[in-house]
Amino acid sequence: MEKLKLNLIEKWDTNGEYTFVHSCGILSDGRALVLTSEAENYRKYSVLELSSQGIRKVAAFDYTDSRRNYPVFFKYGEGFGIIKPENELLYYTVDFSSPLVIPIKNGSLFSGKVVPEKAEQRYFQVVSDSTLIPVCFENKVYYDLSRCFALLDIDFKAKSAKWKSFLEIDKQGFTNHDESNEEMPKIDSLKILNNEIYAFTSGESTTSVNKWGLDYYAIAKISDKGKVIKKYIESDNLKRSEKKGGVNGVFTDSDYVILTPLFKSDEWKGKQRVFSLSNGEYFDIGFPKGMSKHKLHNINGSLCLTSLYDRGLQEIALCKFEG
Repeated sequence: MEKLKLNLIEKWDTNGEYTFVHSCGILSDGRALVLTSEAENYRKYSVLELSSQGIRKVAAFDYTDSRRNYPVFFKYGEGFGIIKPENELLYYTVDFSSPLVIPIKNGSLFSGKVVPEKAEQRYFQVVSDSTLIPVCFENKVYYDLSRCFALLDIDFKAKSAKWKSFLEIDKQGFTNHDESNEEMPKIDSLKILNNEIYAFTSGESTTSVNKWGLDYYAIAKISDKGKVIKKYIESDNLKRSEKKGGVNGVFTDSDYVILTPLFKSDEWKGKQRVFSLSNGEYFDIGFPKGMSKHKLHNINGSLCLTSLYDRGLQEIALCKFEG
C-alpha cells in the first residue's frame, strides 16, 4: 500500500486551551480555519484562523444557555460560513472582521417547516463545492449523533437561504442493515461534489461504539431522497467478528476521505488511512518526525491539516505531501 508522506510546513501551539478540531477547512493561500470550543466551557465555540502570523480568533459563539444545537462550519470560496441554530447564516470573507448576515427560511405557511422544530444541528464536518450545503442533524432521540441531514440552499447575491429538504439515509441500501428496529444509519460526514451527495455512515448500532464497536460502516453516494445510489466502501457485519472494530470517516476538501479506526487492536493497528473516491485506493499516512500522535483532519490539494490531542488540543499543524 502506498503512503502519503507529510512534510511539516508550520505548527501552532494551542496548549490545551481548546477541546477538539470539530471541523475545518484549508484556503488556497495556505491559511487554515478550525471550528473548536473552549476547554473551560465546551459550549463556547470559536473559529480560529491559523497563518504565518500566528493564531487569530475570528469568530466566537456562546451557547452556554441554549439547547444542544451546535454551530456548523463550512468553507466556501476564500471565506467560511457559520450556520447558526437560530436560522441565521454568517458568511466571513476578506479579513473576516464583519460577516454577511443571511436569514434562513425554514418552510412557509403552506408547506410547513422543512427542518423539524426539535431537530438539532451537529457540527460534524461537511464539504461542498457549491452553494448547496449539507448539514447533519439529530432528531427525536439525542445522543450527540446524527441520523438525519438537511440541504441548505444559499443565494449570496440575494442574501437569502432556505432549507430544501430534511432526510434520512435509507438503510435498505446497505447489506448489513438491521431489520429489528427503525433506527436509520448514523452519519459521520457529508459532501456535495458536482451536484451529487456523498455520506459516510458508521452503521446503525445504538450501543456504545467505543466499548462494543460498530455494526458496519460505509461510504455511499445517495440521492436527494436519501436512497443509496452507489457504495464505494462497505464493511462486513462487524458484530459477527469476535473482535470489536469500526472506522469513522470524514470527507475533505479533496478527493480523499479520512478513515480513523476506533481501536488500536484492529488490523490497521489504530492508524488512520485515506481513501480515494476517484480510484478506490487506500493510502497509509506518514506523519513528520515527532508527529506520530497527530491526527489528520483535512486535505486541500497537497496541503493537510493535523492536530495533537492530549487532554485538550495541544497542537495544530499544516503539512504538505508530494505526488
